[in-house]
Amino acid sequence: MDIRELIRTSPEIVFGHRPVTDRLNVKNEFRRFSADPLRDYLTAVGDKNAAFFQGDIGRYKQAFLWYALCLGRTIDHCSVARRFDRELRWHPVTLKYSVQQEQIARKRKSIRPYQELDYQNLIIHTCILLDRTIALSRRFLQGRNLPSFTSFTQHKAFLKKHSSAVEVGFRDYADRVVSTTDWFEIPLKVLRDKYLMHSAERHMVFFGWSTEKQWDLEMTTIIRASRNQKYLLERVKCIRFSPRRLARDIDTFLSWFSEYGQATLIK
Repeated sequence: MDIRELIRTSPEIVFGHRPVTDRLNVKNEFRRFSADPLRDYLTAVGDKNAAFFQGDIGRYKQAFLWYALCLGRTIDHCSVARRFDRELRWHPVTLKYSVQQEQIARKRKSIRPYQELDYQNLIIHTCILLDRTIALSRRFLQGRNLPSFTSFTQHKAFLKKHSSAVEVGFRDYADRVVSTTDWFEIPLKVLRDKYLMHSAERHMVFFGWSTEKQWDLEMTTIIRASRNQKYLLERVKCIRFSPRRLARDIDTFLSWFSEYGQATLIK
């Protein structure tokens, strides 16, 4: 079934990411999530071609680099937009900005035109990163019938339908990929496939905060609650995307993948 139909037939209204409520420190956040969780596994495997972005490891490293760069830009958007809203949104027109406020205003003006583009790039490059990650599982997965190693979508779908195809010792891998990556279908896959990469149905996108105190600028995509309704805003479903939540999901998944890969090297 089309993911959009699953959303429309559900009684819920808001789908996708839960916002991250922790206060944002840009340097700490980027330092934490720009460090590759697979570095120990990749070092243990060893591949001279990886330094030139060749082979499966090289292509993964390139994908992670681009993902991290996209993430850094969206984290910057979160910080600047929050500071702008708090300090300047209701600033009296007749009152002159302080030096710090002037810096915030200039920064907001310079990056705001790229906000939606940067969020979309992050979605696209995260999907590429996941494709490049499961390509590495070709190095250890064994079985009479193996999944795709080029598409995370097909890889997960195969393991969900044919988990017994991989050898018994790798069933825990299949279970983990299938059961802990719901964040891939919604919001990543549905946004990439149905609203970014291909001709899309009528929808609306806006940016905002779920609560006044949070530091997580979310991109919310509004779609019709029913295909047959005449007006978009008559009844709606919302698909919420958060760069900060995504960073935590990806970090958790890659950390597990690294530990699993290292364990297979010891066997």
